[in-house]
Amino acid sequence: MTSKAIDAAAKWADAKARGAKLKHGTNASAKPKAEVSLAQPRWDQGAAGQANRHGLVTEERGDVDADTGKRINPNGVRGVRRVDALEMYYKRGVISRRGYTAGEALRAAWEATMQGKGADISDVRVDRTPKADAAIDIRIDRMSRLLLISKHVPTCDTGIVFAVVCEGRAIGHLPQYRHRRHDAGKRHLFAALERLATAMGG
Repeated sequence: MTSKAIDAAAKWADAKARGAKLKHGTNASAKPKAEVSLAQPRWDQGAAGQANRHGLVTEERGDVDADTGKRINPNGVRGVRRVDALEMYYKRGVISRRGYTAGEALRAAWEATMQGKGADISDVRVDRTPKADAAIDIRIDRMSRLLLISKHVPTCDTGIVFAVVCEGRAIGHLPQYRHRRHDAGKRHLFAALERLATAMGG
């Protein structure tokens, strides 16, 4: 017998000694059914291109247990979420919690002004303006809310606050805070959002 045949015979003998029932053609080194584990599936997280992944963070999905505070995720499901500049700087400790809350209020007011009424494309379109006044009133209310918060931002802070909070840009987007001046930009952002929070009564 060749060494290959001897090894195969030894494996079969070992498997039989363990009491395993092997079907004809089954590899003797195969694991029992109970011990087989499948690779973790790669949950769909969108396009993998560098531009598509910008600002995305991978997080576990599932409900949070009220007693333990831990996320319940038995299947290991993970998803992605886009994080804007404001949240990124808060997580890095560049801005405080109260500054982040004030920034969120400004950002929500800014984003509300860009929302419009959805249109049913299956509906017949004719020249009519039902409740035009109501739609205009909603737009005016949204603009008023933005102006109400914006008036608390002093002129010296307008550039950095609107760039980071509303436009979602990094501090380095501003020419005066590039390269070696980046740390000065961080300090300015922190102070600007603190002033906004104080002005808003936060």
